[in-house]
Formats: sequence, C-alpha cells, structure tokens
Amino acid sequence: MNKVTIKPMNLWKSLLYFGIPGVMLYWNIYYGVPLLAEYGVPLIVSFPLALYGLLGLLFFASLIAYKLEGNPMTWSHLKQRFRLHKVTKKLWIAALVSFLVLQIFEACLKFTGALLAEMPFFAPPSVLPEFIHPHFELVFPFKEFMGVPLDGNWWIILVWLLCLLCNILGEEFWWRGYILPRQELAFGRYAWLVQGVLWLFLFHAFLKWNFIVLIPTCLLIPYLAQKYQNTWLAAIVHGIGNALFFVFIIPGIF
Repeated sequence: MNKVTIKPMNLWKSLLYFGIPGVMLYWNIYYGVPLLAEYGVPLIVSFPLALYGLLGLLFFASLIAYKLEGNPMTWSHLKQRFRLHKVTKKLWIAALVSFLVLQIFEACLKFTGALLAEMPFFAPPSVLPEFIHPHFELVFPFKEFMGVPLDGNWWIILVWLLCLLCNILGEEFWWRGYILPRQELAFGRYAWLVQGVLWLFLFHAFLKWNFIVLIPTCLLIPYLAQKYQNTWLAAIVHGIGNALFFVFIIPGIF
C-alpha cells in the first residue's frame, strides 16, 4: 500500500476547520430555522436540514479532503487513513464504560444548562426541538417529535435514522478520521485536548447553554480516538446516546 504523507494541522488551520462549520451551524440554528418557520416550514423539516444536513456535508467534505491529499478512493486506503480499524472486545468494553461515565457526568452537570439559558448571551434560539431545549424534561415515551405527533407516523424512525447517520459519520469522519491525525502531527500527545476545546467552543457554539455539560463528552471522545487510534471507538461512544432516542420514539409510534 502506497502511503500518502499527511500534513500537520497547526492551530490557525484548526481554528478554520472547526470555526467555519461552527459559524455555518450557528447561523442555521439561530437564524435559518426561525426564518423558515416564518414561511411555514415545519420544524421536522427545517431542523434536520439545518443541523443534520450540515453534518452530512461534513462526511462528504472528509472524503473530498481525503482525495485532495492524493489518496486513492479504495476502502483499504480509506480505512488506514481514517483509522477505521476493527473494534475488539476490549474496545467495546471501553466504549460502554466511557458512555456510562459520560451519562453520569451529564446528569450531574445538567442543571448548568438551565441556569446558563437564563442569561441573554447563552439563551437558546426562539425555535428549538424539545429534545435539546434546556427547559424541557424528556418524558418517556415521546408523544411528539419536532412538532409532529408520533402515533402511527412510522416514517419518523427513518428520519431519525438518517439524522443519526449524518451526525455520526459526518462528525467522526471529519473530526476524528481526517483532522485528528493531522493535529497529532502538530500537537503530539495533546492533540485530543486541542481538538476537544475547539469542538466544544467553536462547533458546539449553537448549544452554548450546554458548554459546561458538554465538557466531558467533547474531551473524552477525542481522547479515546487518539489513545486507541480508532475512529470507530469514538463513533460508538458518540452514537449510543443519539441511538437511545429510538427508545423514546418507537413506543410513541406503535
């Protein structure tokens, strides 16, 4: 296999690679979704397009960036470059333990989201789905999802599945698959920390009331990806929480 030499990603480039998608996402959520609401576009359409549509673009951006490096479009090369290695039993255990630890931290820090949301700077946008709104408690099972009654609307499962795929593949291929190896060449053992801070404060600015809640997640996932040199491990930890929404959605549908 012919290896392509990848270039280090210094701090300025990292700021651009995190900042540009972050600004786009912030605009989408705070201005794009309310604007579409004024024209009668339902939240079930506008919000997935604004958030998960952009995340899906990150997936394609990672493949384009991979190709621009001079890599051949073969699975064997892509797997090597993006560290899409086999997930062993040990890594599955590490993923599940990490997810449980993050759940504990999130539960302990959740109150900070509601507190920050009361401050004008951290206040959420005017239109926001209940499942990420800081002032709504998740009640099992959901009766509605993004403004649509769940009863009988099985197609919502397909909508969330598509959202989940865009989220996990887009973020993990872009942040951990393409960017993290380049950051490791620039920042060495502290690349995960640099990535975690930028991932939190730049890309997740659209969830700024949750800055404190997201600290453990935004630091631990890059750390695991770098420590074990495995992007799938990060994708599993990242994806389990989002996949759990099926538990809230499916009973309300059937």
